[in-house]
Amino acid sequence: MLNTLKNLIFSKRNYCSICGENKVQSPSHICKSCREFIEISNRELDLNLPHIKKIYSSCIYNKIMRKQLHEFKFGGKSYLYRGFGEILIYSIKEMKLEDKINAIIFVPMHNRRKAQRGYNQSELLAKYVADNLEIPLLEKHLIKSKLTIEQNKLGRAERMANLKDSFKVNIEDIKDKEVLLIDDIITTGATMEECGKTLMEAGAKTVYGLALTSSRKL
Repeated sequence: MLNTLKNLIFSKRNYCSICGENKVQSPSHICKSCREFIEISNRELDLNLPHIKKIYSSCIYNKIMRKQLHEFKFGGKSYLYRGFGEILIYSIKEMKLEDKINAIIFVPMHNRRKAQRGYNQSELLAKYVADNLEIPLLEKHLIKSKLTIEQNKLGRAERMANLKDSFKVNIEDIKDKEVLLIDDIITTGATMEECGKTLMEAGAKTVYGLALTSSRKL
């Protein structure tokens, strides 16, 4: 894990990007203090999603992960994709997912919401992982065609209803692909399941899910 984390790239030279306070020997290092709080679990989640073969999360959803993920999504700290991407790569290698997939895709964001935020954090993660593992990225294949209510405001049943038919396949060369679907966080799995359903109906052979973290309790 430490060999993977030492490749993290941060924006403020000679300072840890997680806390922004502790100096490090190189801009590609995370400080020792923060490193102790990043709990990599590489766990398989038991969500019983019909269209996702297996679903995994990389890190425990602890205080520091919750804070940094919020900054990544809503605080404009898009540069954190490099560090978080390295963690995902570590998980993929540890769980031997490279041998099971031949394409990577990400949970898309509606164009209006992406314009408001300036980027899709899941897309940044997926691009980094695909580039570094040299696995094809299906970046325009799955789109979100319906603007929906933010999922964090809803319960499980409401999440499923909110997302129903909100995704579609835009490019029709999904057939027989064994896909790794990447997102930033998993809660109920409703988003992953609706994306997986859309991909399988378009001809995907298998869909695996991977998120940086999961707010579900162990």
